[in-house]
Amino acid sequence: MDFAIFDTPRPEVDANAAKRIVQEIYGIDGTAEPLQGERDRSFKITADSRSFALKLGNIADGPNVLEGQTRAIEHARSSDPQLPLPSVIRTTGGALSSRHEGHSVQLVSFFEGASPADEDTPPGLRRSVGTLAARLSRALRGFDHPALHRPFPWDLAQLADLAPLTRDVEPSLRPLVEATFARLEDNLEVVRDRLAKQAVHGDINHDNMVVDPLDPERITGLFDFGDMTWGPRIFELAVAAAYQTSGAEPVLAMAQVAAAFHVVDPLDPTELDLLPDLVAARATQSILMAARHGAMHPENAEYLTGEVPAMAETLRRLADTDPNDARVQIRKACGLRSDRQASYQDAMELRQRRLGPALSLSYEEPVRLDRGEGVWLIEDEGRRLLDAYNNVPHVGHAHPQVVAAAHAQTRKLSTNTRYLVDEVAEYADRLVALLPEPLDVVMFVNSGSEANDLAYQIARAVTGKRGLITTENAYHGSTFATAAMSPEEYEASPWTPPSARVAGAEILRSPESSELVQTGLDQAADRLRSGGETVGMVIFDTVFSSEGIFRAPDGLMRAARDWADRNRTLLVADEVQAGFGRVGPDFWGFAGDGVVPDIVTMGKPMGNGYPMGAVATSAAIAERFASRWHFFSTFAGSPVAAAVGNAVLDVIETERLPANAQTIGSYLRKGFESLGHPDVVDVRGPGLFIGVELTGPGIARTVVNEMRRRGVLIGLTGPDDTVLKIRPPMVFAKHHADRVIAELEGSLPGR
Repeated sequence: MDFAIFDTPRPEVDANAAKRIVQEIYGIDGTAEPLQGERDRSFKITADSRSFALKLGNIADGPNVLEGQTRAIEHARSSDPQLPLPSVIRTTGGALSSRHEGHSVQLVSFFEGASPADEDTPPGLRRSVGTLAARLSRALRGFDHPALHRPFPWDLAQLADLAPLTRDVEPSLRPLVEATFARLEDNLEVVRDRLAKQAVHGDINHDNMVVDPLDPERITGLFDFGDMTWGPRIFELAVAAAYQTSGAEPVLAMAQVAAAFHVVDPLDPTELDLLPDLVAARATQSILMAARHGAMHPENAEYLTGEVPAMAETLRRLADTDPNDARVQIRKACGLRSDRQASYQDAMELRQRRLGPALSLSYEEPVRLDRGEGVWLIEDEGRRLLDAYNNVPHVGHAHPQVVAAAHAQTRKLSTNTRYLVDEVAEYADRLVALLPEPLDVVMFVNSGSEANDLAYQIARAVTGKRGLITTENAYHGSTFATAAMSPEEYEASPWTPPSARVAGAEILRSPESSELVQTGLDQAADRLRSGGETVGMVIFDTVFSSEGIFRAPDGLMRAARDWADRNRTLLVADEVQAGFGRVGPDFWGFAGDGVVPDIVTMGKPMGNGYPMGAVATSAAIAERFASRWHFFSTFAGSPVAAAVGNAVLDVIETERLPANAQTIGSYLRKGFESLGHPDVVDVRGPGLFIGVELTGPGIARTVVNEMRRRGVLIGLTGPDDTVLKIRPPMVFAKHHADRVIAELEGSLPGR
């Protein structure tokens, strides 16, 4: 290892000389005050109301090292303008850096304020450090410079070259340092050979940052790019985390820094598992370098050896820590599950004890999931299941654009609708643009159930009537009010709102559906009237999922609209399952008849897994409701929900998912019809919401479970559970459809 840059004395420049250099090169007249440094010479320059930091590089560095640091600052500021980095001051000739008597010269803006205390670091500051490290890591990605690739003692990847310095370490610390070297050998090989490399600042510590005096957990400045290297991004986290372990339980401190880093720049388990050893590597590096340079430069020894006690304590604590426990704790903090210890049976028993008997599991062989990815669900042991059933991950499981939006907004702000947050109203405006007039007001909730519950509250407040009508096997939610709208799941109760039903599948199958629905509504209203109630709301799931999945026959919604108008009743279109392009090419299930409901309810697909729901109605209805009723939901309409909702709409638009629903849905229906199997009674449904009706519930359940064994997930619906429910994520492609068709053919009984 070449230690020339550390053995060569710092530039012999005093404050007066520094003042002259700044005036000559930058045209700035000011005063100069010396600053601490390891191998360079730095000064604070004050001119009028502005302050700058002047650095003169060590002559052993050569002309390109300081120039590389300066270009790195420029690159990072360009990539992330909000990073608290200094701005580079150009010379009077417009250059980024200059030379003076063989020394490189750099001038940047100076950050006023104090560095955070090394002891008793609060968790909030550790999180700020992790966030800053991740943002800087992302901002430096794509930057390169020859100076980053030089032999350099502060490069973690070159730690092995420092082993001879162990002889200079205080005797009481040598066994600790030697043991660390022995433990790190294999992991440093992984770092050198397997991880992708990039530019790394490599020195995020308390001495190189300042914080807001009124909010000492907020970092307002990061400086000194003098230890930049070329290495894996985990080095940035490891160095930053190492300095946060001072006076703390090191694994806890590492976990807090890592969790914040991971939110901004997600790390994989391999990288995270290296963190404890890399923190130990940095602590060892600090002890070795301090021992050598403290002896070489006694005039600066206090500064050069100041961090040794803290780093030694970190090493001692890490040596007493179970490595596996450390990895588990760090992964857990980052939201990454460690390898499961519980058996399948243990997991089942725990669920039954803690979640209770009311929650059932799908399939005879329940699916134990680890993660989702696009149209795939991945089981605990890594088997990939094609998801042709779940309509909540509308644009695909864990869509990166949606995940990124949720992460970014969660870092920024999450509050409620009692505050003016522009993004929330802008998202509502975007939803209104997708709806026909006069639906121009949106009220946010957290689920489809809540949306339908709110729709009932609106109907009751606006019409003064308590009764409601839905179809005979409908499902609209699980709240107190929506239980009355959900005969598929719940028996009628004297405590729920009074309800009546119209025939579902019978009307939907009939060529005279328009006439039948009006007759059915009349009869249902009569039944309510006989109990002393009148109808305030008619609600239809516009894809009639629980009735067995149907495309609404032409004229049906028009007939319901006409009936509602005659009876001064509100018509509600439940788009919780049909909306957001699933019935493609239409965006809404009610769109086919050119009808405008009084209320449209939304849910599942809005957030791609994030809990979201909404009610859209006219300004006139919203005003009448507000004059008679109060509505507020703490979590609904948060900025995070708005960010997620906007991301979902972006994906729907850019990936043309309604058109894809039409194309792939048609392909699937034709494929199912072409099977010509005697047990297939009917194939129906709009877009990517398909029902395959079979001859009986027994065969349907058998097929669903056989498909699961074959690696394809579908569901059951209909009054008698005779209909296979196929409603995959909207990003389904032709080759996915081919797999579903083939596995269905193999799952049906032999002829």
